Amino acid sequence: MRITKATVVALALLAFSLVAVVASSGTASRLASAQTAASVRIRDFKFEPRELTVKAGTTVTWTNEEGSHTVTSDEGAFASPTLTAGKTYARKFTRPGTYRYHCSFHGSAGGGMSGTVVVTR
Repeated sequence: MRITKATVVALALLAFSLVAVVASSGTASRLASAQTAASVRIRDFKFEPRELTVKAGTTVTWTNEEGSHTVTSDEGAFASPTLTAGKTYARKFTRPGTYRYHCSFHGSAGGGMSGTVVVTR
């Protein structure tokens, strides 16, 4: 079987066209955003989910739905301002590890209104 220059050019154009279709479909961007963003709801005096596992590089956003709360690291690594209803707080987790946190008004380190973010590689 003899492959001509025209065949090679046609195959290259086909490959580039397929890449363009996949990129424009949004599939790649949805997958990337699914791995780089996560959310936690604050309601009924609890964090939902209470434990969240994400990959390093993910930004977690806490959204307060009612009352006044904080997102305060048990180890002092981060702390939100007071969040009133409708307010959010976001933090990017860049290093693998276990990050425990609580609401400074309604919980304490490891108890009460508290949660955990587990960051994997």
